[in-house]
Amino acid sequence: METTEIPRSSFAFDTVFAQLENGLTPQGVVLDSEQYDLAQQVVKFLQEATSDDATQLGQVGYFVYGPPGRGKTWLMTQLFEAAPYPVGTKRQVHFHDFFRGLQRQLGAKTSTREAIEATLNELLTGTQLFFFDELHVHDPGSAALLNRLLAVIAKRGIPTLITSNYAPENLLQEPAFHHVIEPSITILREHFSVQALDGGTDYRSLHAARDSGFASGRWLVAEPGDHPYQVLRSAGYMPPRPTEATTVLEGHRALKALAVRDKEIWFDFADLLQARSVTSDFMDLTEDYDHWVLTGIPKLSQTDPASRQRFVTLIDVLVDRDIPLVACATVSRESLADMEEPPPDLFRTQSRLALLRGQ
Repeated sequence: METTEIPRSSFAFDTVFAQLENGLTPQGVVLDSEQYDLAQQVVKFLQEATSDDATQLGQVGYFVYGPPGRGKTWLMTQLFEAAPYPVGTKRQVHFHDFFRGLQRQLGAKTSTREAIEATLNELLTGTQLFFFDELHVHDPGSAALLNRLLAVIAKRGIPTLITSNYAPENLLQEPAFHHVIEPSITILREHFSVQALDGGTDYRSLHAARDSGFASGRWLVAEPGDHPYQVLRSAGYMPPRPTEATTVLEGHRALKALAVRDKEIWFDFADLLQARSVTSDFMDLTEDYDHWVLTGIPKLSQTDPASRQRFVTLIDVLVDRDIPLVACATVSRESLADMEEPPPDLFRTQSRLALLRGQ
């Protein structure tokens, strides 16, 4: 494979590339040509961003998009972590954490504008390298916040890495609201290097099971006539007794759990996702419980749109926090999403569920 020479510095490409190779080798995967080329470009950008001539940079970062499982988050995370910035000056934020921070500020500020500015100050003050992972925008409120975030990043010249499943022009695709996202599209095209990453392979479908984290979980199927608890018991999990049922969270956020066992929590799909649960509920629960079991997962076409979207969000949160999930469903992963109008981002969920071990 031919490569271009990249100047040596404290951020040496050969060292970073060795880390990338070592990280992938245990799963039997090597960098494809697109990943390799992109890594070279980003390393060179980060070298220049940490040099004495950083103020002469013509761009503030990279926006990397493509289908799920192509290695966007993994590759950018490796480069982000290896970049030689002082401790405490690098900030990595997942999409859901970003908007959770805004929700906290909305409760403390008198206006939306004040809340937005407080959120941005909390994120960016003292930040010398920013990584925004899994950007996706499906509503005008999120678009307005993104507009302000990108404007501040561009104005301050903060080196930034962004990953997404969507090209800039495909963010907020709803025709009635697409105009709201146009300022962000303009900033991305004018101030970022926009790169597609799609080597044609969903690497999540090839990875071997892990001993920890989300990919150490299971996808179990209860066939017609099988009780889900029988399937779980056969797989080595002790189903909860009726006396273990409890309530988690408080007040209007209260949710019924089948069981809580130290750091392990059990939910039924209907109790968790057909209830009025929201993203912040899932995020708060992951702070207390680091192993999840979800039973009664139906074919998503048999549920309402809000429940489907909550399922997508739940998987996002569990993957981002690398929390093991044991899922017991009535259908296979392949049949889970058979429907005419799937919710936004369900394609990403399907890719992530491929990480779970089968029966």
